Order: sequence, then C-alpha cells, then structure tokens
Amino acid sequence: MELSTRASLRDAVRTAGESLTDAATGTPRWLVISAALLLAQAVLPGAQVVLLERVVEMLSEGRTSWAPLLGLTAVVGLMYPLGQVALAATQRMALRLRLQYRTELAYAAARLPPSRLARPDVTTDLEASQNATTAMDGVAGRTLQVLGAAVTAVVLCAVVWQINPLSGLLVAAALVPTVLAFTAIARMEARGWPDVAAADRRAAYATEQLVQQRSGTELAVLGSGRKVAALVGLRRGAATTVLDRMVGKAMLWELAAALATAVLFGAALVALVAGGASGAGAAAAVAGTISGLNAIRLCGYAFGTIITAAPQARIYRRFVASVPASVPQTVVRDVGSVCLENVGFSYPGADQEALRGVSIRAERGEMIALVGVNGAGKTTAVNVLVGMLTPSSGRVLIDGRDAAVLSESERLGHFGLLVQEFGKFEFSLREVVGLGAPGPVDDDGVRRALVSAEAETFTRRLADGLSSQLGQQWGGTGVSGGQWQRLALARIYLRAAGIWILDEPTSAIDAEAEREIFTELRRTRHERITIVVSHRAWTLREMDRIYVLDDGVVVQQGRYEQLLGVRDGRFARIFAGQARGDD
Repeated sequence: MELSTRASLRDAVRTAGESLTDAATGTPRWLVISAALLLAQAVLPGAQVVLLERVVEMLSEGRTSWAPLLGLTAVVGLMYPLGQVALAATQRMALRLRLQYRTELAYAAARLPPSRLARPDVTTDLEASQNATTAMDGVAGRTLQVLGAAVTAVVLCAVVWQINPLSGLLVAAALVPTVLAFTAIARMEARGWPDVAAADRRAAYATEQLVQQRSGTELAVLGSGRKVAALVGLRRGAATTVLDRMVGKAMLWELAAALATAVLFGAALVALVAGGASGAGAAAAVAGTISGLNAIRLCGYAFGTIITAAPQARIYRRFVASVPASVPQTVVRDVGSVCLENVGFSYPGADQEALRGVSIRAERGEMIALVGVNGAGKTTAVNVLVGMLTPSSGRVLIDGRDAAVLSESERLGHFGLLVQEFGKFEFSLREVVGLGAPGPVDDDGVRRALVSAEAETFTRRLADGLSSQLGQQWGGTGVSGGQWQRLALARIYLRAAGIWILDEPTSAIDAEAEREIFTELRRTRHERITIVVSHRAWTLREMDRIYVLDDGVVVQQGRYEQLLGVRDGRFARIFAGQARGDD
C-alpha cells in the first residue's frame, strides 16, 4: 500500500518510538550510554562557535587567557573520538536488539499452527519479517542520532542566530531536503520490498536444495544441479532488478537532497558575510557551521533510514502480533474413540469434493488402516482428522465430543503424527528424539523410545551416545533414510499420545526391521488408537479394520481376508498382486 508523505512521517515516528521502547526493555544499559554519548557530542559544535569567538576576540585585542583556548582544544579534540565511541555504543545496542527481534520471531514461528503454516502468504510474511530484523536493529540508534543531531542543529542555530538570524534559520533549514528525500525513498521501498522478499524466498529454497547433503547428492548424481542453479539465478535476478530500480531512484533523490543542502549552507555562509558580522563572530560561525554540517547531514540521513525501515518494521510487528500467545501443548494419552462422521471437504477452486460422506471410526486398542491409490483422499482425511483442514460438511468426534470446539493446540495434543515427509532434524540424538514431546524429557525416556522404534542398534554405536551430532553437514554422523524414519517413529513413541497416525511408517526401512516394528506396534496396541496409511499388503493383515478410499469415498471396509475375498472389489484390484507375492 502506498503511503502519503504525512503517513510516512507518522509511520517513521511510531517506528522510532517503538524501537526506543524495545531498547528500554531489552537493553536499557546501552540505551542510556548511547544517549549520554550522543547528547555530549551534540553540544560540541555550538560550544566550538562560542569558544572560538572568544579566542579570536582575545587574540585580536592582544589579551591572553588560557581558559577559552584550553576549552576550544578540548572541544575540537573530543569531536572525533566521542563520535566513534558513540557509534560503537549504538552498535552494541543494535546487536542486542537483533538478538531480541530474532528470538521473538523464532518463538512466534514456533507458535504457528499447521493450518497457518500451509498458507503461502504466511511463509512469505515470515521470510520478510526475518529480513526486517536486519533493518530494525539499528532504528533505536538512528533515533538517538536524529535526536542528537536535532540538538546540534538547535544549539548551533541558536548560537549562529546571535551572530546573524538569517544564517541561523538557513542552518536549521538544511535538515529538510534529506528528510523529504528519504520519505520519498521509503514510499518507493514500501511498494518494492514484498516483491523482493517473495523472490528471495524462492531463491533461498532452491539454494538449499543445492547445499543440503541429500538433495545436493541426488542432483549431482543426476547432473541436474545446473538447472537448479539457473532457477536460483532467475529468482535472484528478479529480486536484484527490483532492488536496482529502487537504488537508482534513491540515488537521484539523495543527489537532489545533497545539492539542496549545499545550497542552504552556502546561503547561510553568504548571509554571515553580507550581514556585517564581526570578524571573530563570522569566523566562529563559519567554523562551527562546517563542524556541525556532518552532524546535521547525518540527522537527515538517520531519519531517512528510519523512514526506510518503517515498512519492514510494520511487516515484522504485524506478523508477530498476528500469532496469538499459546499455552504449552498438553499431550492427551487416554483417548477412547475417534471418528470421522459423514465428512466432506473441498479444496478451493477444485471441480469436485476431495472427500464425500466419509465415515471412519476407531476405538482404543484397535489398529485400523486407510488404503487407496494416490489421490484417493487418504491424506485429506488425515488432515481433516487432526484439524489441519476444516470439513465443509460432517464433523470429527474425539471421545464423542465435536473436535471443532477444541483449540488447535488442544486438538493436536491428542495425536502423534508420522508423515511420509518426516523431519530430518540434524541436531544431537537426544534433541532429535526429544522433539517428540512439548516438555522436558529424560534420557531414560529417550532410550526407551529408541528401543521401541528399533533404532537402538545403530544409535548405540554412536561415539557420544545421546549427545552425538547427527548429519554430516555439521560434522556429525551420517544417517540413512531408514534410520531417520526410525528416529521419527521414536519421537511418536516418546510422545505417547492417545491417537497415532502413521503414514507409511516403514517406507524407507528394510523388510526385517519393518516386521519388527509392526510386531512392537501390535504388542502395544492396547495403549492407544493406531491409524495406519499403507501401500504394503502384508502390513494390513493384522488390522482390525481397513477402510478403502477411492475418489474421496469409502468404497469398502472390513478385515484383510474379507476384503481380499471380494474379487472384483477395489481392495482386491489394488493388492491382489502383492498378496500373491506375500503368500
């Protein structure tokens, strides 16, 4: 949305105030130190004018006084080092604010429910918010620079006013061109940054595929890395084109502002000379004005950068505020039943419903299966069950209670979900398994989960035990696809929720380990409800009930032998070949 000049200024002032508030709460010590240093620096040009005028007058009258001379020496000597120390202080404040913003953003992202994570606009805003932290961390320091430079301008204007009022006004007016230029730049960047963020997000994803070990290896074997690199270049090129256009326009605005500022300062000097100021007064005013020129110029520049950062800060704060505070998730371990009751669902823009009149029920202690070809509706049914999708008709019942009355966090607490694209988190072994529970876990619980998931054998060989780093990109142990899948299953065991949904839980695991895993699942089945999505016939033999989905409809249900006996049934057509092989 394009902002007017007045709205841009209001936005900048609000952003500056919010940043100072953040600094006051997050890093008060460095805020006070930075403010004190910048305030001391701000009065030096005005002091220089006063002291220099006295020294010149003293010398012209043939008098000798050390006080004005020593004072002038101190003022001139302090200008540069005090400025450097003040800059270092604001940088240290910025580092702490950056940590504060990025940590706050990470926690906001962690609170996002799955239903929002699936939306492209949310991931784009998250990426833009991450980029915004780099611009936001310096706003508090820039605000102090603006206030300090404003003090410099006011003091200098007041001192020069005593010598020549018109010159004083022209010195103050020199602030205006830069502020106006950066206001225009901010309006332009507010329109351009969303396009840059969207292109950067796509480029970052493509780059990640090149540098990640698994995807990078596959691309190298296929010889297709150059294609992905071309996609990176294309997306980065699109972002660079937008940035280049913005930088080009900004350069013209800044050039115009610099020329206008030079004209105003030149006019101030001409007014001094033409106004008949005394030699001492004119010399002091000229020297002080030149000394204050850089501070006053930086005032306009600093305020301009605040205006530039304001649209990004607005995106960041809007995103963080949009994620409501959440209470820690509570895992519900005792669930008696779960049911899809005559459920329908349609994806936006689809010609027909993805689910139509689907009814599925499971009781505690039962193992049921959802089967069907790709696109039959299995994943959609699972997503409706856990609450990632909202049914267009029908309802989901948990222990006879409509799940729609539960918050998303409460509802997810009933489930342990192992999806086909399970997470391969390259942390320590303890951390990888511990992610299965929302709260703290002890090492004994982690070890029991590894045993249940048939992952103990390979993890026991790790040199550092539970502290072992997994993933070669961090210098850790390489882990195969099957081993990653066992670790994902270990997280489900550790979580111990009342309803388990296992989507192809052994797709990357060898046959012997697969049988051991299903044997353990059957042995502990009484502890939970187990829902399995599978394309392997033999894994379905021990299921209490199998639901066959086809084109979004449950077309058959029953036990394995019963369904296989219906020769012209959908189940038999899908699994007959596998069943003969298993026999």
